[in-house]
Order: sequence, then structure tokens, then C-alpha cells
Amino acid sequence: MIVSTIASHSSLQILQGARKEGFKTRLYVSPKRKNFYSSLPIIDELILTPDMKAILEDDGIIVPHGSFVAYLGIEAIEKSKGKFFGNKRFLKWETKFDLVNKALKKAKIPQVEAVDLSEVREDELYFVRVEGPKGGSDHFIAYGRELEERLSGVKEPYRIERFVDGVFVYVHFFYSPILERLELLGVDERLVIADANKRRPFKPLPYTILGNKGIALRESLLPELYEYGLAFVESMKELEPPGVIGPFALHFAYDGEFRCVGFASRIDGGSNAKHWYSSLYWGEEVMMGQRIAKELRLALDEDRLEEVIT
Repeated sequence: MIVSTIASHSSLQILQGARKEGFKTRLYVSPKRKNFYSSLPIIDELILTPDMKAILEDDGIIVPHGSFVAYLGIEAIEKSKGKFFGNKRFLKWETKFDLVNKALKKAKIPQVEAVDLSEVREDELYFVRVEGPKGGSDHFIAYGRELEERLSGVKEPYRIERFVDGVFVYVHFFYSPILERLELLGVDERLVIADANKRRPFKPLPYTILGNKGIALRESLLPELYEYGLAFVESMKELEPPGVIGPFALHFAYDGEFRCVGFASRIDGGSNAKHWYSSLYWGEEVMMGQRIAKELRLALDEDRLEEVIT
């Protein structure tokens, strides 16, 4: 069997994990990125194409990641006859504020407070989050007195949140239909350009993500996060049957309590950072890409592949 994906986001760990579990690998690559990806021995078949929609006709198992919606569009993904690992109808839930709110409310996961422009106060800080998979590049922080002018140039749907003076963490889960088990595999923090404000007086800087670093949370916090993960899995079974299959991530602001700001309905880029929680389940550290491949292997061994693909 061949595991296929697009050269971006988390493709390296997806393909490395597939190879570790004995699968062949296929990667769709833009010609301008050929030199790097063609140098990697973990790739069995490299397909050069300027149009990533070619993957929708792939005859292997397609593993989606954070670039799929941006490159292909939700409608094309859902209409594709290709075999996707996971519930491909779940992918759209992270892309719209109304769907994010619906899922989190159904799961009773507390959220960061959102406000209307008419409710903002001049001297308070607010975080403006722009809808869609943009890697944080259009998000910004501003005082209430600046918002009307700053928002005048925003063309996409946006959400105004009360700024949280705390830590932002991204919690990586894997739900296995084969084992009927939710695994908490890691937690990360994002490195963004706006972090430069720690080193110089405040100025407007973009929240574009440069990378991710794994963090170990205080152990007493893990049971609470696990309960949120369980609640989310149960809610999605009702909202988008068959629900979550495989990886997802819940994104939180923490200032003494967790409040959710959104989620990733596929493998999250933060899983590229090194995490050790997976060894609690598997006896060794297993990155999310390999965990996906393990689920495929388990499904094949039990003749249950149809339970993990759509």
C-alpha cells in the first residue's frame, strides 16, 4: 500500500512514519521545491506538478494536513473519490468560525470571549483572528481605539477576542477507532514573528508562524485537557459522523484556566516538534505521522481499513 500526501506542512513526518511502518510513500511536489524533496530517501515516488489537485486522483491512501484546504479547497476534497485517511468531512470544521463555535459549544469546552466592535473599550487590548488556514499571518493585536481603523483593511471574516495575558498551548490528540482509545500525544507552543515584542518595545508585528517547540505541561493539568479531548470526540460523532478519526488538536489560551481559541481537524503542524507523551501509550516515542501509519497497519491487520478512511 502507498501513503500519499502533498509536500508541505507535516509531509516529512507523515512519509517517515509510513516508511517506519512498512508502507511505500508518494509525494506531490511543486517543481520549485524539487531539489530539497528529491534529496530525501524516505520518498519512494516523487510526482512533480504545479497543481496539487492531482493528488485527488491518487490511488493510494491520502493523508491530509494543514495545507490541503488552502491548496485544494473543501469542496474538491469532499467530492474526491480518493481514499483519505480520517474523516475528510471533518476537515471543514476548523475553517469557519461558526463551525468552530458549534463544535466547542457541543463539547462544552470553554472558549476565549469574543466581542463585537461596538463592545470594545478604548484602552483594552484585543486579539483579532482572521478566518481560514493562513498560518496566523493575518492575525493581530491592537487596543480598542485602533480597531476600527485596523479592521477597515481586513477583507476576510474576522473575530475580535479579549486579549488573554497568558500562555497559548496546542494540544495534540489521536483518536483510534480500531483501539477505541483517545491518546494525548503532545503539547506545543508556537514561535511567531510577534514574539520579537519580548525583545524590544511594542510595535505591530504579524503572528505568522515560524515554527513550533514542544513543551511538557505540569502533570496535574493533563487530566483536564484529556477530558476536553474526550468531550470533543464525542461531540463530533454526532455533528459529523463517523466523527474524529486519527489526529486533531485543541488550541488553548491559559491564564490559570484553559479557554479554547480553536482547533485543527487533521494533523497539526505543532506535532512536528518533539513530544514524549506518545511513549506512555507505545513504549517509545512515536511522532504523529508514524501514529497515523500505525493506525493504518492495525486496520489492515484486522481487515477494518474502511473504518479509518473516507
